[in-house]
Amino acid sequence: MIPDQAEVARSLQGAWQLARLDPSGMSYLNLSVEGFWRSFFAAVLVAPGYALLVGQELFAREEPVNAMWAVLVETVAYGVGWAAFPVVAIFLTRLLNLSRNYVPLIVAANWAAVIQIAGFLAAIALGVVLPPLAGLMVVAATGAILFYQWFVIRTALGTSGGVAIAFVLVDLLLTSVVSLSAESLL
Repeated sequence: MIPDQAEVARSLQGAWQLARLDPSGMSYLNLSVEGFWRSFFAAVLVAPGYALLVGQELFAREEPVNAMWAVLVETVAYGVGWAAFPVVAIFLTRLLNLSRNYVPLIVAANWAAVIQIAGFLAAIALGVVLPPLAGLMVVAATGAILFYQWFVIRTALGTSGGVAIAFVLVDLLLTSVVSLSAESLL
């Protein structure tokens, strides 16, 4: 279920169009059931960036951590993180009578994650080059990523801004729970 190079390129183009606040970005995405499963390939593309962020956090820790244990915990947390929102979104879309747009939601959110990690890494890199602005860069990138996520969810679900905010908050909650659980195991 790995997408071919052309599908990856189209999907990333769609995610980029959505980042430019262009709803037509959805037309680049494979919104079929096969496209749903293939969109999880985005996790492979995001993984190196995620590993860099986790590595940075682990090296910044004051207390030592067992490297093998950390790799295991973070790998499991990464997988759980990619599964948590799609699973919860099944129930939320049914509850809100939006289940017809569940597949587009997950496909768009998965491919958008590639743009999100790239933006966050760019902000961190700029912070390294311009240390006095590091904190501001991370805050600005976080705000932009949350807005982008809101736009993707609103567009994919074809719903109101308020409903999209609720989905963003649920995703943030899930991400926080997974992250805190992993941290507690380290």
